[in-house]
Amino acid sequence: MLAVRLLFSLVLMSVCVVMHAQISGVVFDMETRRQISGVRIYINPKGTAITDTHGRFVINQPCNGVTFSHVSYESRAYSRKELCDTIWLMPKLHRLDEVVVTAQGPKMCVSKEEVAKYASQFSGKPPSGFSFLDLFNFRGHKLEKRHKRIAKILKDY
Repeated sequence: MLAVRLLFSLVLMSVCVVMHAQISGVVFDMETRRQISGVRIYINPKGTAITDTHGRFVINQPCNGVTFSHVSYESRAYSRKELCDTIWLMPKLHRLDEVVVTAQGPKMCVSKEEVAKYASQFSGKPPSGFSFLDLFNFRGHKLEKRHKRIAKILKDY
């Protein structure tokens, strides 16, 4: 009976030590209150861990302290006693100097006279002919009627 009690206490103590060594939690952004994935956790004296897509982490080894580090956030260090299940990281502020953008205007390869000559070819009315699709172009019919009405008003004026 004594051996069973001794064996049971040893198993219970080993479970308590394992449970005591496991630390879990979630890392949040302090401004947006969202979980941060990919935060690297440096464990003192040795070891590392990374948060998953939901910002959760698990440390399965004894540690004296941890440091949370991410490219977009300020690093933060905790001792074993300070460590809790919710970690808040502050985003880094990236300040940029003033940026001035300058550019040159486009260079014309063709003279304005050539463009005017080419455009004069198309200044007349489009060739009149039957087109089946023009039957369904209600907007074009309205514009044509409007142009005729305006031309008549200008002619009578």
